Amino acid sequence: MSKVSIIIPIYNVEKYLDECLKSVINQSYKDLDIILVDDGSSDNSLNIAKEYAKKDERIFLITKENGGLSSARNAGLEFIKGTKLREFFENESNITSYENINTFNTASKELAKEDINKNFTKLSKNIIQTKLKNLNDFIIQDLPDNIIHFLDSDDYLELDCIEKCVNEIEESNADICVHNIKEFLEQEQAFRQKAECDIYLHCKYTKNISGVEFFKKNDICEFYFAWQGAFRAKLLNAYKLRFTYAIYHEDHDFGTILFLNAKKITCIKEELLIYRIRANSIIKSEKEKIIPKIMPFYLEPLRHYFDDYSKLRAYFKAYCMCVIGLNIYRFCKEAKFIDEKLQNTLFLYYINYYLERYYPLDYLNIKTLFALVGINLKFFRLKLMLRFYFRHPKKLFRKKNA
Repeated sequence: MSKVSIIIPIYNVEKYLDECLKSVINQSYKDLDIILVDDGSSDNSLNIAKEYAKKDERIFLITKENGGLSSARNAGLEFIKGTKLREFFENESNITSYENINTFNTASKELAKEDINKNFTKLSKNIIQTKLKNLNDFIIQDLPDNIIHFLDSDDYLELDCIEKCVNEIEESNADICVHNIKEFLEQEQAFRQKAECDIYLHCKYTKNISGVEFFKKNDICEFYFAWQGAFRAKLLNAYKLRFTYAIYHEDHDFGTILFLNAKKITCIKEELLIYRIRANSIIKSEKEKIIPKIMPFYLEPLRHYFDDYSKLRAYFKAYCMCVIGLNIYRFCKEAKFIDEKLQNTLFLYYINYYLERYYPLDYLNIKTLFALVGINLKFFRLKLMLRFYFRHPKKLFRKKNA
């Protein structure tokens, strides 16, 4: 049976962490590698994680400086059982690392044990501390033949979740197994009758199908995937796929590329994960207008351009949509097995958010990002407008005079 690595990023969730971890250590499937990544929590979360690490030898805890959700998940990937970095703390041998994530390029570098010891401190046999915010600035490795399931630390699993995912992957010889979820409304203390964020809600074709066929047959543009199922870790290796650092919606480009790269995906219709919705905090943050003294580091470059926090973050979202679209575009170009129509459909969907709402505002060097893949944003936008005009001249006229 397969080794399953469950990666759990942790940040200030002392209220929910115990329920989350109990659902993992009590899984009916026992061959687990449980990776906890505390991303600089300021509450009691780290202490709770340490107590669990003392009690269960299957748990491996990384404590790091705050770098955001992407960095925490990526740190977990680099430390799963069977990686050279995990083994280093047992035998201290040198490690070969790739230079960049999200590329087919195999350029690599050698990491000496002195460099590794400088960046990581072993606190106990299963607890590692690092000052790195983003581990992938230091190391990117090939991953072993494990099965991976992500889990957010305010959510929890049904006790047979992992067993059913493993059985489905092995019996179907699939790369990815998706399961359904339940949504728990924190404010009402009740389950929602039908999950609204279920990515398979409107999909007709979900069983034993390639990722490319999945996108085509279901006519999908917007897509995200992280904790909605399990996948083979080796699926990340050829492209060295990781979550994009310091953006919103980091599961969109990761999930899209993961699925496009899969030869076979399958689906379990059972609801095997409970997704907690803390609605009040989400609504409050979306409407917040006063710019705080301390913001996430990736928002700081925008501070002097806005006097409204909600508008600042809306612009940052548009920037992130461009980054996601360009990441997907670059993968499709390099992969070569994805047809141009699907590539352009996915790309245009994401960049359109910026083009419609914010172009030509360029506070974060968006034009430079496009230039890196050979696209002159000004001419590209003009080309799109001309194409739209010739197809829908009346709509464009109404839009200009609205």
